[in-house]
Amino acid sequence: MSIAIQTSMITGNGSATFTFPSTVGAYAYALQQFNLQTLQPGTVIQRIGLALRPRDGTGVGTTSLIIDQQMLLDQVDLDGSWAEVAVVAWLGSTNPPGLFLQNQNGITVDQMSSGTSTPPVSTGSPPMYATAAIAGFSYQFAEDNSDFLGIGAGVGATPDPYASTPSMSVVGSGIWTGDSAFTGVVDAALIATTGDDLGLGLGYLPNPVWGTNVVDRLPGLGGAPVGAAAFLIQSFFCQFCINAIGHKTPDFSQVTTGVPSNVVQLNVPSDGNVSFRSVQQLCGCAIVDEGPVIFSAENLVANYLVAETASS
Repeated sequence: MSIAIQTSMITGNGSATFTFPSTVGAYAYALQQFNLQTLQPGTVIQRIGLALRPRDGTGVGTTSLIIDQQMLLDQVDLDGSWAEVAVVAWLGSTNPPGLFLQNQNGITVDQMSSGTSTPPVSTGSPPMYATAAIAGFSYQFAEDNSDFLGIGAGVGATPDPYASTPSMSVVGSGIWTGDSAFTGVVDAALIATTGDDLGLGLGYLPNPVWGTNVVDRLPGLGGAPVGAAAFLIQSFFCQFCINAIGHKTPDFSQVTTGVPSNVVQLNVPSDGNVSFRSVQQLCGCAIVDEGPVIFSAENLVANYLVAETASS
C-alpha cells in the first residue's frame, strides 16, 4: 500500500487516463496549471472556467482513473486551451489509515460571499495536515458586455465548528471584476491526514519569486528522496492594470497560471528537495485610434500546495 502522484495534460474538452500499478483505494484531483484562450484576441466574454469530472467506472476499485475536462469559456480555442491535472491516489485498501482524499464541487462564490462545501469530512481525530487545492471553477457575468479587469479563486480547509467529532470542510472564494456582477462556483480537492507515516509530504508555498525556486525537505517525508511531486494551485489572482494614456479596458484573450510539469525536478539540488518555476500570464486587447494594443497583466499571484511522495 502506498501513495502515488501523477500529472497529465488535457487539451480542450478532452480526457486523461491515469494508470496505477495497483488498485486505487482513494484519490483526489486538482489543477497544477491551466491555460484558457479565446479564438481571437480581444474577445468580449460572459463566462469563463473549466470543469473536471471523474468518469464512472474508473477510480476506486480499479487500477485507472479517467478525468474528463470541459472548457467553460465563450469563443474558446479548444486547441490552445488546456490544463495540467494532478492526481494524488492511495493504492491499496479502500480506507487508507489516517488519510482523507476527496473532491467537493460546486462551492458558490460571488462578489459578496464565499461558500463552504458540504458535507464535512470526519477525520476521527484532529488532522496533522488539512488543506485544499483548486479543481475547477466556473464564473459568469450578469451582463454580456462587461469589461474584464481581474480574475481569481482560492480554496482552503477549515474545522467544522458544529461537528461532534473532528471534521474538516472546504472553503472557497472567488473574484471576477468588470462592469457587472458575477456569480460562479469553485471546485476543490481536500487532502487531510492524521498521521505522518504515510510517505506523503505537504507544504504551503506562497507566491514564489520569479526564476528557479527550491522547496526544502518536507517533514512528512523525513528527508527521504522524492519519488513524485505536484504543485497544486491553492489560489490565484490576475489583474489588468490600465495605464494613464486613455486606453479602454482590454478585452480578454488568454490567462495562464501554475507550474508546468516539465520544469519540476525531483531531488534537486539534493535528496528531498524539488526545484520548479511558476508561470502566470493574463493578456487582452484594446482598440485605440492607431489600432489594437495588446495588454499584459500586472498583479499576478499564485499560491501552491506542494504534495510529495517518498521514493519507493
